[in-house]
Amino acid sequence: MEIKSQLVKDSRLVGYDNAVNFIPYYTSDVWSKDGKYFIFYSRRDGKISLNKYYPDQKRHVTVLDLDKWSSSFTSAKDPYAEFVVSGHARNTETVLIPFDNKICHVSIPEKSMRFSDAVFPDDTLLSGPFNVSDDGKYLTGVNFSKSASKLEKTSIFVYDIGNEKIVFLKEFDFFANHTQFFSDSGRILFCHEGPTEQIPDRLHLLEWKTGAHYPIYPQKHNDKGELIECVGHEMPAGHRVVAVRYPVSKMEDCGIILVNPKAKTGELLDQDDYLHVASDASGSIFIMDTCWWGNTRRKTENQSDVILFDNMTKKKEILASVCCSMKNQIYHVHPRLNKKGSIILCTAKESVASDNAKILFMKLR
Repeated sequence: MEIKSQLVKDSRLVGYDNAVNFIPYYTSDVWSKDGKYFIFYSRRDGKISLNKYYPDQKRHVTVLDLDKWSSSFTSAKDPYAEFVVSGHARNTETVLIPFDNKICHVSIPEKSMRFSDAVFPDDTLLSGPFNVSDDGKYLTGVNFSKSASKLEKTSIFVYDIGNEKIVFLKEFDFFANHTQFFSDSGRILFCHEGPTEQIPDRLHLLEWKTGAHYPIYPQKHNDKGELIECVGHEMPAGHRVVAVRYPVSKMEDCGIILVNPKAKTGELLDQDDYLHVASDASGSIFIMDTCWWGNTRRKTENQSDVILFDNMTKKKEILASVCCSMKNQIYHVHPRLNKKGSIILCTAKESVASDNAKILFMKLR
């Protein structure tokens, strides 16, 4: 790991030694409501724990051991999968984790966990990434058949956290995923998941209270009608959506795009070898990581730059370079900003040969 910018006022690696420390998917807000700590997971000696870290005190605390997850259907294939997609209700300090077809509420203050009264259909599984609305009232994610050998259909759900009720469940005739609330909790951004180079309508919007849904960004085709633009890793950015135009696109100007859902248009903001992009609450600051395959300039495997883009000044800055891996989501860099855009968290693998990883904390000037 190497810090490369004077914009970074303070930086450190967070987590337990000789462990796999990781944070939920970058679309999940891991910060406490007062901003004093953030949550992360750690796997040590084969057991996973939920932890919190206090930056001002430079200390981490174990909240709860979660070894019971070894009995879930999904964990038998990937012990990290359900934790990576977990959601966080900041207003009640509750972590929401899928366990087969149930939602588990983990209370941080009480250091306890219990299953919700809401149960999804038998022979189904829950996944995500889970996402909690800004007001803390709702959780969204996806539900799908446990027996499906290939995910061709999924259902999007909305779960009332306080009343523990499923208030919306709709099946789509494609692999719908990556659900995220806008600041208006009645609208959800989601994607058509699958082979990126074969999907012409990745970005969708769902008005779940009416059931209406529609694509919001027509991807570019050539004169022969062939898809040349591949986009993904989208996220709400204020009232707009920021996404990556992947380097596997058959275009020279790949980078981050800002989409206007109402106008169904998008503009290229910056050109680079981007993989993920995240936004602050207002859509003023974006943070990205880079990749090394496809039509990229960067070709160093397992190495990613963390780059900040100021949407107000249209300037970019490489903040750091970290080791990563594509073999599991826990080793993806997944940079994310706090709501104010002043702190960045991302994953930094210890080395290419090591399985251990820590969380890179960077505070901006």
